[in-house]
Amino acid sequence: MPRLATRSRYRRSVTDIPSVISSVPSKLGTRLTLDGDQLVGHLVSPPEIAARGAVSMAAVAFLIDVVGGMTIDNDPTNWAFTSDLIIRLPLAPAPVSVDTRATILRNGARSAICEMPLTVNGVEWGSSLISFAKVARRKGDPVKPPFDAHAAVTRMPTVPLNETLREAAGFLSRDRLKGIVASDLRTELLNPAGAMQGAVVAGLIEASAEDLADSRLGGNRPYVVTEMEVRFLAQNRQAPIVSSARFVGNPADGLIRVDLFDDDGKGKLTTAAVVRVSPGP
Repeated sequence: MPRLATRSRYRRSVTDIPSVISSVPSKLGTRLTLDGDQLVGHLVSPPEIAARGAVSMAAVAFLIDVVGGMTIDNDPTNWAFTSDLIIRLPLAPAPVSVDTRATILRNGARSAICEMPLTVNGVEWGSSLISFAKVARRKGDPVKPPFDAHAAVTRMPTVPLNETLREAAGFLSRDRLKGIVASDLRTELLNPAGAMQGAVVAGLIEASAEDLADSRLGGNRPYVVTEMEVRFLAQNRQAPIVSSARFVGNPADGLIRVDLFDDDGKGKLTTAAVVRVSPGP
């Protein structure tokens, strides 16, 4: 049976949780509490972040990543990189708060999987699964910083961004008709391993899909991402990171395939995603 994650030790070394105070993803509206020994995440969605009316998919990705990551990443000799992410949300205005806690489905030597139910007022509202690959630290890797869950509860930034992730991260739309969006690798967008943080990756995918849908489908309302499946194939370390996007099947069905490439789009495929978009609420 899956078990609800508990926190018997709080000193952690967490791979994908930003360690700098200026971190952009840590200001996407997530705050943390402890329910007994269990970590609980809460996401608020100010209108500046949820500018299209629905909750930001990137903000949900960070909520899931931080709670799931802090639950399973407890080995200072290994990195625990997000390998797969699945999020399903209803088409609805952004709730006042979306909450989650991790249920561990697997936590082995090489991989871990958590189910992360998304609840609103105690009722299941959306669903998500997140997987992690555990990789030994290489010679020359950055030092993996120790992490204290009690400190995380009190030190997570309390003032969210006053702009969208797209604006805060400096995403550059190069060709909206093809979903081509570029991102540099500024320090405040990285995880402690020196790669683009997972929620920023999700945000770049989200921006690519929004651009493609807005420009190709038109309409009176901007499009929002309601479903996202991401496969993290390699770490995003060589800037700029560039997206491309295309519709799968009838564009009216809103199914979009998004790829991310490093080295200004000339390098390797780092991330593959399938998302679904709908006109905003």
